[in-house]
Amino acid sequence: MKNRTFHAGKLLVIAFLLISVVFPLISLILNIQPKDVFKVISASQFWPMLFNSLLATGIATALSVGIAFGLAWCVNRTNIRYKQAFSILFTIPMLIPSISHGMGLVLLFGDNGLITNFLHINIGLYGYLGIIIGSILYSFPVAFLMLTDIFKYEDYTTYEAAQVLGLSKKQQFFTITLPNMKGALISVIFATFTMIFTDYGVPLVVGGKIMTLPVYMYREVIGLLDFSKGAIIGVILLIPAFIAFLVDLKNESGGNSSTVTRSFHIQKNKKRDIISYVICILTVFLVSLPILAFVILS
Repeated sequence: MKNRTFHAGKLLVIAFLLISVVFPLISLILNIQPKDVFKVISASQFWPMLFNSLLATGIATALSVGIAFGLAWCVNRTNIRYKQAFSILFTIPMLIPSISHGMGLVLLFGDNGLITNFLHINIGLYGYLGIIIGSILYSFPVAFLMLTDIFKYEDYTTYEAAQVLGLSKKQQFFTITLPNMKGALISVIFATFTMIFTDYGVPLVVGGKIMTLPVYMYREVIGLLDFSKGAIIGVILLIPAFIAFLVDLKNESGGNSSTVTRSFHIQKNKKRDIISYVICILTVFLVSLPILAFVILS
């Protein structure tokens, strides 16, 4: 009976992969006209669009993962209260479509936005700045969840040995924490990069004159009904996801099978906890601003 249930589960997984991944990918490739491949790549706007996408995505990914790392550290390496509440509030932006983040930024910081009119300061939202800010709001919750999971399963015995040897906190971070998280951190970076690189919602709303590949794909398919060119751009956008998949496979095959013998012991430090409270509360406030803008205007 157990074997039948196991085989049935495997068949369901295979069927799900075929329906959700393989068939759509085949359909995407079949829509490509060979003559359009050269047209897309040789077009004068293709390389500037690729540059725009890579530049905005690279900056947004670095900032998003950095912010997520800091928040995950505050939640898992300090003695602040309401950790679960903070974690939930940090992940709320993940439940909102990316285009809504762009609209929220327009309502707040656009040329006629609420904060722009109140402070009489125009930050120049439309362009790289808007794309980067919106992409961070959209992507950092996913990076935060992945990094939180990594922090939870760190073994404290290594840190105990380091303390006995007289290593400072800074030395422990660079010799223990980062090496332990190296493989997983690479996966987080690739996952965040893929999310931002393939997103069209934020650049569509706040990109201004900056055209990215996902926006170009959206224009070709939805606006001009050119499915062949859209499929070519779609395949290009899948490259980071494919690389991320290979990296995850390598990390799984090369990972160790060690278990956590002792959970992390957090020492008392009032100054650290106060700073963490400030960071967490400020982040919740900033993350909530686009949502509050919708509520106020509605």
